[in-house]
Amino acid sequence: MDEASTETGRRLGDGQDGTKPGPGAVELFGAVRLDGVVDEAVEVARRFAPDLVGHDTVDAMGPLIAAVPGVPLAEHRITGPMPEQLLRAMADRAEGEYTARGVARPAPIALVDPYPDALLPKTERDDSPGRLPLRLEPHRTTDGGRALPAPDGPVAAVTFGTSVQDPAAMGSLVRSIASAGVSVLATVEPGEFDVDESLRHKVHAVGFVPLARLPPSADVVVSAGGTGTLPAAPALGKPQVIRPFIADQPWNARRAADRGIAVEIEDLASAGDAVRQVISDPSYARTAKAVAEELADLDDANRVVKVLLDRL
Repeated sequence: MDEASTETGRRLGDGQDGTKPGPGAVELFGAVRLDGVVDEAVEVARRFAPDLVGHDTVDAMGPLIAAVPGVPLAEHRITGPMPEQLLRAMADRAEGEYTARGVARPAPIALVDPYPDALLPKTERDDSPGRLPLRLEPHRTTDGGRALPAPDGPVAAVTFGTSVQDPAAMGSLVRSIASAGVSVLATVEPGEFDVDESLRHKVHAVGFVPLARLPPSADVVVSAGGTGTLPAAPALGKPQVIRPFIADQPWNARRAADRGIAVEIEDLASAGDAVRQVISDPSYARTAKAVAEELADLDDANRVVKVLLDRL
């Protein structure tokens, strides 16, 4: 992805960032990711001989390698509803690859959707018959992992997931939260950022921790608002503070704030005040627990796979 982003910038000029919605994303996902590799991907797919091709919403390769051999296609959504204009522009940018091979973009037989209605206003919900809602379950491991600290007082779990790599921003968030008198479990390795001596007893660098283990130890989850963390926290009944950076994160943050399970911030230094607000106002935790009850009623992955395979 780093190479693809660099190539996108080379083609479109400075300021066209493929990690954010706009012309950069259209070029990256609709063209750069396909250039020169479609035929190789199709050949690999032929040898694999799949009965079904699954692709994520912004991936243009999956539909192509389904279209050429005529294999059924299923879309796996990776975020909430995206602007139709943006999705249409991505599809149009890739259209030449279909024309060159004499095929049309196939319609999916199903839309597997882990983005819960509980986080969407009614105007954004998709009630189409092809949609298969999926209960998003926080990532977990079976080996137990490292033991987590058990700090006194209120605790904030701070994670940027896997998409945002910004130690400086993480350090600013952590310092602000610790300065507000809240203990921090930060998903970084020790030494990735500095904190004042007076705050060190409040800050615990815990490295990579599966989301299923992290929020139960905290009163609030602080994140960038990625689609992994966003539903995982309320699935465990935890409210959030969100500082979005890229891609769908601003949309996620807005939806979570509108739903009453999160506070969205822009200034990293305001994280401490936002965390204190979420902890002191019981409505955030109460709403997060109500959302958790809604999510528990959705079909799990095993059930969704069975329904999907029945459509073949």
